[in-house]
Amino acid sequence: MASGSANEWDSFLSEVKAIEKKDSNMTSAQQIERLHKPGAKYLNLNPFYVLQVDPDATEDEVKKQYRRLSILLHPDKNPDNRDQATVAFEAVNKANLMLKEAETVKKFKMIMEEAKNRVLKMMENKRRIAKSKNLPPPIEDPTKFSHLVNVMASKQLADYEIRIGDKEKKDAQEKKRETDLAEECSKRLKKMEDDKKKWEDSREERVATWKDFQFKGEKKKKKKHMLGTYRPPKPRLEEKPSQQ
Repeated sequence: MASGSANEWDSFLSEVKAIEKKDSNMTSAQQIERLHKPGAKYLNLNPFYVLQVDPDATEDEVKKQYRRLSILLHPDKNPDNRDQATVAFEAVNKANLMLKEAETVKKFKMIMEEAKNRVLKMMENKRRIAKSKNLPPPIEDPTKFSHLVNVMASKQLADYEIRIGDKEKKDAQEKKRETDLAEECSKRLKKMEDDKKKWEDSREERVATWKDFQFKGEKKKKKKHMLGTYRPPKPRLEEKPSQQ
């Protein structure tokens, strides 16, 4: 990049930072609106956007901005808009907690840097296209640069959240399937154990029933045998008297 271009770019970034600083001095109502505007669901995934701090901000700067926003957005300070203030207040708290974790800060810094590089590449492509068509270079609006970076970062975060959500949903379904299968196996095992216990508990009754059946059978057979072996005496023929 030539010296003149470099100076122009530095001036552009200075304007961006000045606009961001101005935005950070929003009123309570403006801050609530910022954290509720269309797309806030994904923009608020970025803790740097929520707290309005630069990715390179120091720990003290983050802490100072968090205190300012938490006081500004506290529901008790916004009785006429308590519900939205509560949501915004919770978003600020969540962002502050995220930036207290070193690994999380590192991850978000990488995302912001990648988003910034993508926006710069888009701007460079626009300049290149304009130059190839002998057109004047596009006007680069500092007020839109920060917004574009945040939008790009939020898109990456949203994609990540969606992937995580899909994975969690899939894991939950798999866990439910395993739980249902385990419950079904447990029910079957319990039924088998109950049937076995019933079978064992009825052993004496079954043995008694079998013995009774055998006894009756033997008695019946014996009676039949006795009836079968008895032979009544043959009737004696009476002698006819002889005729004289």
